[in-house]
Amino acid sequence: MQRILSLTTLVSIVLISLGQNVPNGDFESWGKRDHYKLDSWYSYNNTVYRTTDAKVGTYAIRLNNEYRETSNGLRGYATNYRSNDEANFGGAAFNGEPLSLVFWSKHDLAKGDTARIYVDFRDKGNYKGRVDFRFAGSTNGEFVKYRVPIQWNGSRIPDTVRVTLYSKVRTKIQGDGYVIYDDIHFENIGKRSPDIVNFDFENWSNVGIDYPKNWKSVDLRYYDDYRNFYTRKSVYKSSAEEAFLGSHSLIVKNYLSGSNVRYGYCYLGSDNDHSYRPAFPFTDTFRYVQGYYKYLPEREDTARIFVRTYAEGSTRSSNNLYLAKADTWTFFSIPLTYNDSRVPDSASFVAYSAIPKDTLGNGTALYMDNLDFVMEPTPITLSTRKVSHSVKVYPNPTKDFIYLPVHHRFTYAVITDMLGRSRSVNIDYHKFDLRDDLKGIYFITLYGDQIQSKTFKVLKK
Repeated sequence: MQRILSLTTLVSIVLISLGQNVPNGDFESWGKRDHYKLDSWYSYNNTVYRTTDAKVGTYAIRLNNEYRETSNGLRGYATNYRSNDEANFGGAAFNGEPLSLVFWSKHDLAKGDTARIYVDFRDKGNYKGRVDFRFAGSTNGEFVKYRVPIQWNGSRIPDTVRVTLYSKVRTKIQGDGYVIYDDIHFENIGKRSPDIVNFDFENWSNVGIDYPKNWKSVDLRYYDDYRNFYTRKSVYKSSAEEAFLGSHSLIVKNYLSGSNVRYGYCYLGSDNDHSYRPAFPFTDTFRYVQGYYKYLPEREDTARIFVRTYAEGSTRSSNNLYLAKADTWTFFSIPLTYNDSRVPDSASFVAYSAIPKDTLGNGTALYMDNLDFVMEPTPITLSTRKVSHSVKVYPNPTKDFIYLPVHHRFTYAVITDMLGRSRSVNIDYHKFDLRDDLKGIYFITLYGDQIQSKTFKVLKK
């Protein structure tokens, strides 16, 4: 969506954002809870870690055992093969003729716990050989090199090798412990066979959770509690093109827990109980909470915003707003109804992608931006024009130049920053220069004789 903003409007936007009473209510500041996943291997998220305690290279893989008094506990598990997901984890291609499996390990296992490495060689899906090696105890803080004979069944010419690592053979964990594996490879009388993919555990991807700072999402809450992920995340950071203003907006979606669709939510605060307890300071007896939203429901979903204020820990106001479908950014305001004359000192704020019912849609999404507490509703006035598909500036974002179609009819551009400062530039052939401009959001309006002006929001990197 393209918007044309006056200088007065731009200045008012800045004043509103400077007076933001909802912490990070414009969703410009984001953090990431890091979680590193081993490339080309499958593993449980909550007991498998990247570690710099490595024998070869920078990283190794660490598998933890975690004792639980009331359950079987947790063990570490990683494999390059899964029978129900062979497209992604079908084992590693292999064409050597090895006699031994070789790897480094550092481990400290509780008494009664036994670790295991299992290797299965195949040719066109047929069994060719294996290694089933188990070990226990402790290496006393040192790496130990293991060389284990391969049990072959006839020919030693496989095309695939499947490797599975465990920190515990059986289910019941006897005590906390760990195993570090590194440099898994194969040898034939000292001669190293071709290495399998990511044999030294150097390649990891950060699949952690993005979250708006000062806020907590259902994804982040679940990860903090269980160090694991839902099947599909709920809270996302929008791109600059999707945002109402600035670089980012909040997106809350219905998520998948296994195969079940559930409503997503995001709330101000850092603790689990901040969704229904005082979460941030409330500086005055504000009469409204306002902001902008876009809601794209599936089926019959309805979004919900829940705001509560407190005075010395007790509730002063409790208000809900239910949101129906809105394809474009829409202003909202919620009156705050106080139950007595005490001045509130804190508040909580929760945004839900849907309300609990049987019609949760798999793709339902709630967008939010520019949240604020105010005395009177003060919407930002934005006029909208549909931009012709024949006119498009690129690249966006850009580091230097903005380009237009070769046969455009515009002669100059007015570039306006978020403080309302403007300058004019001539369009040289089909481009103009942004190299001297600071990083940030700009509104660029194109002008030409006897043609309608066009305005674009551009991110300068």
